[in-house]
Amino acid sequence: MFSTTAKLFASVAAAAALTLCPLPSMAGGEMPSKPCPAPSVGQPSGKNDVLHMILYYVPNRVLDFVDIFRLSVGVGVGYGVNVRLTELAEVGLGKYESTRFGMKGRILPMYEENIDEAGVAFLGMVNGCLQRDPTEIGADLHVGVIGAQAAVSVAEAADFVVGFLMIDLQGDDLGPNPWD
Repeated sequence: MFSTTAKLFASVAAAAALTLCPLPSMAGGEMPSKPCPAPSVGQPSGKNDVLHMILYYVPNRVLDFVDIFRLSVGVGVGYGVNVRLTELAEVGLGKYESTRFGMKGRILPMYEENIDEAGVAFLGMVNGCLQRDPTEIGADLHVGVIGAQAAVSVAEAADFVVGFLMIDLQGDDLGPNPWD
């Protein structure tokens, strides 16, 4: 079926692959776990850390503020309704896949969302399956091929407020952390 030249070429290619790239051919195909070597540049001085904390302060507060809000329109087939006042009170029923346009914190303005939920939550006890941030206050509605979402995250709002004291509850700030 294959010519001698093709078989020879395949054998040489396989030998080269095994010789040049032995790690992926190991059992399990996993790379060995070795700690990364320390950078050759010396340790940064405390002066640079303070400067970086000052330089990152305003961008981190802006990003923490953006993280609070979710506002989007979705296009995709399905149905759904969800109304929530955190996990303390939530009702949701829906099944849809949509491409969303809008904002969901730091997520880019276009993202995919797949929802398959049916449930009720009251005082933190969830009956069924609800796929939302447990600290959100908001509502979603998806009918046919279009949907909308509006919500705020209480956890992200708290992160924004305490961020002025350089405390990062969500662990999403850029640059050095003074509490590490």
